[in-house]
Amino acid sequence: MSDLNTSVQTDNIQHADNAHSVNSAANPKKNPVIKKSRTGLWVTLVLFLLVAGVSAFLWYEYHAINKLHTMLASQAESTDIKHKILEAKVAEGLANQSKQVQSDITELTQRLDTTTSKVLALTNLNRDDWKLAEVDYLLRMANQRILMEHEAVNSLALAQSANSVLAELQNADLFPARKKLSEEIEALKLAQKVDREGIYLQLLAITQQIENLPLIEPLFEEDEETIAALNDGEESPATTIWQRVKNVGKSAWHKLSMYVRVRDQGRRVDAILPPEDQMYLKQNLRLMLEQAQIGLLREEQHVYQASLDKAQNWIRDYYPLNDQAQIVLNDLDQLKKSNVQQPLPDFTGSAALVKEYLRQKDRLAFSRHGGN
Repeated sequence: MSDLNTSVQTDNIQHADNAHSVNSAANPKKNPVIKKSRTGLWVTLVLFLLVAGVSAFLWYEYHAINKLHTMLASQAESTDIKHKILEAKVAEGLANQSKQVQSDITELTQRLDTTTSKVLALTNLNRDDWKLAEVDYLLRMANQRILMEHEAVNSLALAQSANSVLAELQNADLFPARKKLSEEIEALKLAQKVDREGIYLQLLAITQQIENLPLIEPLFEEDEETIAALNDGEESPATTIWQRVKNVGKSAWHKLSMYVRVRDQGRRVDAILPPEDQMYLKQNLRLMLEQAQIGLLREEQHVYQASLDKAQNWIRDYYPLNDQAQIVLNDLDQLKKSNVQQPLPDFTGSAALVKEYLRQKDRLAFSRHGGN
């Protein structure tokens, strides 16, 4: 069966080949036409693709050119804005510099005018100007002596010298200054004078007397020879019984007085100071009197009086009120009545008038030479 099928199929194939060959032989012109149509189709396709590629390239280039143009326009606009900002800053800076230069020119002009006036004033100095400068200096020195040193004698001498110089000038324009200066000189002459040197020396003498003031007053005068004989147990062969009794009583009283002291002062009495405290008390008294001297020199009335009060209280509390202590207390009372503050008039009025005259003279001299 299989062989039969195989032979049948072989026959069919052969008949087909024969038919195809017969058809080919019958239509020999159809194959070239088909080949030409296929070639034209491929050429058309290639041309289309070429045109499409060129169009795409041109479209891309067109958009790239448009983008570049937009970027250049934006950069140009930004550059223009920056240029305008820079021009505004430069104009503002130039305006500020112009104002500064104008201000500097104005200041230099003022300095030049001032210097010119000073030079003109110096070139026009004469003998009277030098004398006026001397008067101004003397009055300033007199004011300094009064305000800083509270010294009247030298200040008065300086003011009188200034008045003599003004009298030599014989200038009627200086009459108000001379009048004021004369009034100030008379006021200084009539001012209350304080004898500082005398008060200072008196305080110094009291300070030296403090060392001589006794702190403990003897109760009675004793015969040193009798006390020494009693202590040694020796008696004179010519002494009577009554004298012996008196000597025994003196000896007993002397020994008792070494432990008990009776002082009637009519007031509360502080405890007697030991020797080391007595030394400190005297030192404090000296320091307090020196403090009063400092208050005297500085014209500090409260310090001066407070120091003297404290010194008097210490003397009353720790020293016996004998003649020496009373003398010191009386001297301190007299010193307390002294006023160490001396109000002194100064010479500011006359000095101001002299300065005003000098300024007016300088202005007139400057105006004569064409100054403003």
